[in-house]
Amino acid sequence: MKGIGRSESCATAAAVLASIVALTLLATLMLAACGGGSSTTASPSAAESTPATSELDGVRITWDVRYMSRREGSLPPMLDVYAPKQGGPWPQVVMLHGGGLDRRWLIGWATQVAQRGAVVFVPEWSPFLESELEAGTAAQLRASQAESIGDVAAAIRFARGTGARYGGDPARLTLFGHSAGANQAAMEAFSGAPASKGGLEGAGSTIPESLVLFDGDWMIAGTPVFDQLLAEDPGITQLMTPWKYLGRRVDFPIAVINSGDPNLSRPLGDPWAKGSWLAARDPSGKLRRGLEKLGAFRRHRFTNDYQQALFAQRLRAAGDAVTFVTLKDSSHAELSTEGMKSLLDAVVPRTQP
Repeated sequence: MKGIGRSESCATAAAVLASIVALTLLATLMLAACGGGSSTTASPSAAESTPATSELDGVRITWDVRYMSRREGSLPPMLDVYAPKQGGPWPQVVMLHGGGLDRRWLIGWATQVAQRGAVVFVPEWSPFLESELEAGTAAQLRASQAESIGDVAAAIRFARGTGARYGGDPARLTLFGHSAGANQAAMEAFSGAPASKGGLEGAGSTIPESLVLFDGDWMIAGTPVFDQLLAEDPGITQLMTPWKYLGRRVDFPIAVINSGDPNLSRPLGDPWAKGSWLAARDPSGKLRRGLEKLGAFRRHRFTNDYQQALFAQRLRAAGDAVTFVTLKDSSHAELSTEGMKSLLDAVVPRTQP
């Protein structure tokens, strides 16, 4: 499914960044983050113990905060913190970027969430890129996925452990995920997987008080290379999608955001054929039957809208408190003014104190 989850291309990211510049003064922020402008107190490369800070429109941004210790063979996981300069304690939000992107892609959205009234933590996590999937094996994907979910849990614990420094309330934490980040957010929230070793200053639960999922790829249909990996190891679906956890009533409200982007689609073929890509993801046929009732197979294409609707439907059937939002005049990566308002209402409702 073009554009979903881990298949975002560099070209797509570049187009999105261009739109965010216009909406949120991205250029000013990035200049400050890299050491330019009078608002920066230190360069990120000057000393890891002294993160850089920037200020813009009532938001103080702390860049490159390490939330885990260095691991052999990989860079130390870092995060950025966006906090209102005034008042508090504010609710906290942990925001996860999509696949093929990095945490700086969320500068625009995170800034607006903080302006709404929240302390926002945007961690770096390491989704498989499409090129890595093509060169990798199912066993490598399993190992990477387990590490990624553990890193998300570590970021949540770090936010709870340090949020008060930035004016946050560690007891009111929302977990937000976009695209592949939505998959990771759902997997952590529903499974309660333990945090990776080496987490810094972590404390408290890894389960959020609320969950917001934007265009999750619940069928991992976005990258056809998964077809080959699933043929090798069908159990991958249970590691990357939360269907097996649904049916248990959870204690937190859930918002499912659907962009309505028509480009998030894939040719369907015969969904009941033994060798179809959908069969590899749904050996029992339970999801296919649900999708069929929703009308997903009428036009010989599988679109993201249907899996979002089925996902929300299954949550409601379990008795979960679910809000389903379809954005207007928006896409998977670019939001209209009304679309952004809907996202903000889901992440930081005005009813929050």
